[in-house]
Amino acid sequence: MKYDRVIMLLLLCLMLTGCSKSLPDTYQEGSDYQYMERHAFSAYHQTGEKAHYFAYGHYIYYMDKEEKVLLPLCGKADCLHDRETDFEKIQECNAYMETESVDTGISYYSGDLYYVEKILGGEDILYRISADGTKKEQVYQWEKDIEVEEWIIHRGVLYYAEHKYLSEKDGTAERYALKALSLSGNVKNPKTIHTVDEDMNVMTLGDIQAYGNFLYFQVHAYEKSEEEITDDNYLKYQYLKTFVYDMKKDETRELTLPDTEKDDIIQGVVFWQGRILVGPYKPHVDYMKPAPWYIADLDGSNAELFMEDVGQGLMFYSDGKYLYLSNINMVWRGHDKSEECYKIYDKDLNLVDTVKLPFKPPFGDVSIGTPEYMFLNYEKTKSGKKEEDEGEGTSEKEEKEEWGVMYWDKSKIGSYHGDAFEMTHIKYEG
Repeated sequence: MKYDRVIMLLLLCLMLTGCSKSLPDTYQEGSDYQYMERHAFSAYHQTGEKAHYFAYGHYIYYMDKEEKVLLPLCGKADCLHDRETDFEKIQECNAYMETESVDTGISYYSGDLYYVEKILGGEDILYRISADGTKKEQVYQWEKDIEVEEWIIHRGVLYYAEHKYLSEKDGTAERYALKALSLSGNVKNPKTIHTVDEDMNVMTLGDIQAYGNFLYFQVHAYEKSEEEITDDNYLKYQYLKTFVYDMKKDETRELTLPDTEKDDIIQGVVFWQGRILVGPYKPHVDYMKPAPWYIADLDGSNAELFMEDVGQGLMFYSDGKYLYLSNINMVWRGHDKSEECYKIYDKDLNLVDTVKLPFKPPFGDVSIGTPEYMFLNYEKTKSGKKEEDEGEGTSEKEEKEEWGVMYWDKSKIGSYHGDAFEMTHIKYEG
């Protein structure tokens, strides 16, 4: 009897807490959050074992790595997919995502694709689709008063920003929390990692990323005040902090930097050589003013100077092999009058190349991609113009003539010397 009880306790431990041997603090392909595909807090491209996956419009598409042909991710033989006009049949397509689901992106984990279906006025639902599109199932459904605003999947856990609406006699109150939902076993009980103080007026809880056994997220809020918050006094009430969650220790703490002032903001977390890069941003200081970047251990400790004199509006990106210093967002916002480009560094911080973009991005930075390829969606309008577009299609649907994906083969890095790289286009023939 005692032996049986021990076995039962061990099984329960595995189900509830994932007591199995933890993975190392290095990137694990197939199980880890694909940080290199992040764009606008979501991912529209994911790399699987045998195929690439793309979210576009209201559908998920896949492209075999060898054949390079775009197809809807649906294995139903009698389905017309994105050519269907009957709404009931459209909903039966395994590749179909309702309403604004595409805005929160897709995620590949352990042979399956996941997305969060968001229906205005309804319950948010997590779906899982097999890598070949033959199976689609509902994994979890949230209560109607809960909205999932941002999410990622990392090592078998869905981490998400929960926006909860609580009805009260004098109106509706809102609560924000960072939650974790295990995707293994039959137990589906979300765990709270961090709750935002209810006295805060929350703007966003998000910027969720993960690497190794650590999770990173940001809270942007304002302290409640009877005084009107303006451009002149907002720093007095602003709460903008980045946090790191240690999965092994089950601890969350604020991510800080040495020699920073009270109003300094930590912008972005970049994963590089098993550590993190972080840079402080000083409000009311010119975006292009030189500032330092720091490198630290994954938990934020042992921070040291990484690079000086980097325009504080510039951003680093990493694909695991190369480090890219980008001015794209600053050019797009009008703070940098030069052309959009990447300065590319190797693991020893040697500047190996400088490349320009072959297109004008319609919005800021784009996802950097893997060490082998950068993948982006594109559209061609009737005017003949091709545009990079990682998510939804054109607002005027009738103006779209074609769409597809384009990719940059990074094997040529080191030979551009300031020229623009080329993108290979693959047209969707559906």
